[in-house]
Amino acid sequence: MSDTRRNFLKLMAAAGAVGGLNASIARALALPAARRTGTIQDVEHIVVLTQENRSFDHYYGSMRGVRGFGDPRPMLLPGGRSVWEQPLTRGAESAVLPFRLNAGEHNANAMQSLDHSWKGSHALWKHNDAWIEKKTALTMGYHTRDDIPFYYALADAFTLCDGYHASLHGPTNPNRMYMYAGTSGLSVGDTGPQLVTNADDNNWTGDASRDDPKFKGLTWTTYAERLQQAGISWRIYQEYDNFGDNTLSSFANFRGLDPSSDLYKRGRSIVAGSTRENAAASEGQHLVEAIRRDVMNDTLPQVSYIAAPYKLCEHPEASALEYGQFLTARILGALTTNPAVWGKTVFLINYDENDGFFDHVPPVLPALNRAMGASTVDVAGESFRGEPVGLGLRVPLTVVSPWSKGGWVNSQVFDHTSIIRFIEQRFGVIDTNITPWRRAVTGDLTSAFDFAHPDRALPTSWPETADSKKLVESGRLKTRPVPPLAQDMPHQEPGRRLARALPYDLAVDGVRNAAQGFDLRITNTGKAGAGFNVYAPDDHQGPWFYTVEAGKSLADTLPLPASGDYWYRVHGPNGFLREFKGTTGTHIAQPRIEARFARHDDKFEISVIAAVSSGCDVTIEHLDYLSEPVRVIVLQPGQRTTSRIDLKPSNHWYDIIVRIGGSPTTVRLAGHAETGRSSVSDPAYGLRAT
Repeated sequence: MSDTRRNFLKLMAAAGAVGGLNASIARALALPAARRTGTIQDVEHIVVLTQENRSFDHYYGSMRGVRGFGDPRPMLLPGGRSVWEQPLTRGAESAVLPFRLNAGEHNANAMQSLDHSWKGSHALWKHNDAWIEKKTALTMGYHTRDDIPFYYALADAFTLCDGYHASLHGPTNPNRMYMYAGTSGLSVGDTGPQLVTNADDNNWTGDASRDDPKFKGLTWTTYAERLQQAGISWRIYQEYDNFGDNTLSSFANFRGLDPSSDLYKRGRSIVAGSTRENAAASEGQHLVEAIRRDVMNDTLPQVSYIAAPYKLCEHPEASALEYGQFLTARILGALTTNPAVWGKTVFLINYDENDGFFDHVPPVLPALNRAMGASTVDVAGESFRGEPVGLGLRVPLTVVSPWSKGGWVNSQVFDHTSIIRFIEQRFGVIDTNITPWRRAVTGDLTSAFDFAHPDRALPTSWPETADSKKLVESGRLKTRPVPPLAQDMPHQEPGRRLARALPYDLAVDGVRNAAQGFDLRITNTGKAGAGFNVYAPDDHQGPWFYTVEAGKSLADTLPLPASGDYWYRVHGPNGFLREFKGTTGTHIAQPRIEARFARHDDKFEISVIAAVSSGCDVTIEHLDYLSEPVRVIVLQPGQRTTSRIDLKPSNHWYDIIVRIGGSPTTVRLAGHAETGRSSVSDPAYGLRAT
């Protein structure tokens, strides 16, 4: 018996013991990749299911091995409190911590939607502290494995991305336009209301005959049309009731079509069996059957989009999340009915926006002027009425495929345009609507896969999910959730995850100058661009935003506070942090501290260069990850010394404090050194948050 067959039988037996939904995971794990080249060219089908309105922390903040509630380096709010302590109003002392939306006790899985309109003002959101003021305390509600067991099981079996963002801080339609067309209009000069609002004809069905003829539609080119022109097969799978989530219906070229036309059949048609009369009772069976039929007949398009029915789309006020799990499991089951097709298929499950649910990782933003920061890449197409547009808040993305097995986390920064760019990488059809800034700061999803050596690590069990729909009905009779009177910071599940290699190699150095300024230098020697957010927790200035392309660097000077001490925290991707503290008093020439990862010999190097006018004592202390002794170095004026640290014992995670004796100057260096090889998630998750 082959190993593949033996694994399949083992997994099916395990899944059968805990319920039908998990059988789809077992089958997807057991079936091998159809390996021909060991590259992305082995992918022949890309299927995208985009659900509604859930933030990453809201769904996965408590999951092991991801950047969730145990983040050891969260941003700090003005005044120095953790971002987890969200004030009732900005600046207030009273705060609400994340609390569980317990489906067993409250009507939490089908609660009402929160405000998820365009952010409005950058000034309002720049410190990430307006959540409760604008969204109510329910914004801090989250779910656990007990609430969404199938999704946790799916992430444990495949790959979860914890750096995936919506494309803008706003509602559904503009975000979906970035996925379907590369922009909501800015990059192509269309400054209509669709840029940041749900501006359409209010046809909340898939029925093209119900389009309002007064709404003429948008006129720029969608990515679907580019695929069509290039001869790449594609389709949107939808039932009669699609909650308006087929955003192609907003474009003029997809309105008023002849039903016999190819664009209509691919972009507007309703799957067989779905009608206006049976829409309300639908549980997605017609949609799933259409996918299953195409899989079995080996006629699945090269690119497929799925618009879920209203009841199954996971929108808080419309859909209980158990129904979303139910639909996703059946779609996965349909995709795996033909092993030959599944062996060359990628299934992406993402969410269009965060609704009003809190997420603790603020998005990177384009600096529209020098007061906001700087960028090495053009930021054209990222400004709306003087406000920076992208990115939006973090939302989940689960990558399910024969090349993403094993319970991985991928922490590269992505957004909805990353899905287009993954399709670009596979089929060579370029979308010119995506801005240069967005291409620089987000990836193309390829780092989430191992095409050369598909991972075969297999979980052994899953929680029960078969009766999840019963919980929905009982939950509707219960009270709405409220924050608990006694608040505690939630714990993240213990344990680590395998982590995909990332294309980052970043350095940030800083030193106070003699002219009441702080000189910052950012260097990117990696293979991908990166965005950085700089905060001054004790000061009312900032924040500042920097984008640095691969192979480039930039320098800037930050203003010092009028008095007291300075404190700057520079946040980058995957937990990267540089923290600079010192005094704003009489200037004394300070040493420069430079930190680099030397990939050629796998060592982290910390260089200290004393000022020409004065020597200094330097102390290097390790936090959390390494048990190395404290190093004390005495430098003469102008002397340079370099400490080389082996990060292999910590899987290349580090958190180091460099102190300058006789002064309040300290530099904190923290993050993960990328080696080009896979690693493991941050071992500090769940242990502390400072």
